[in-house]
Amino acid sequence: MPRKICVTGGCDDLAIAGRSHCPDHWEQRQARIAERKAQAQRGEDAQAHRRLYASAAWKKAAKGFLAKHPLCADCAGLDLVVPASEVDHIDPHKGDRAKFWSRANWQPLCKSCHSRKTAREVFHR
Repeated sequence: MPRKICVTGGCDDLAIAGRSHCPDHWEQRQARIAERKAQAQRGEDAQAHRRLYASAAWKKAAKGFLAKHPLCADCAGLDLVVPASEVDHIDPHKGDRAKFWSRANWQPLCKSCHSRKTAREVFHR
């Protein structure tokens, strides 16, 4: 695989094979991403959401939902049979308790699909 020049403006170093940045800029990029993630987790909304998800009522409801809907909805759309491990809110609830508890707003997802969807919602708004 031919190596390319780092995409960072003004940098003439070679990018890491299969990546878009040189080693220095790749590290800087990863540090920025990590800080954005940490900042999102420190927010007041994130803390309030963690309390909702930590409740015994949610854990029981989610477990029951997954027992009735054991396959990942996104993977099923690709004709894949993958066990669901997480209950996703189709439309983000953003702390709205009615939306949080509305089963019509729930879907079963595998860890990979749920992480991808959540990252898109949090970091690409």
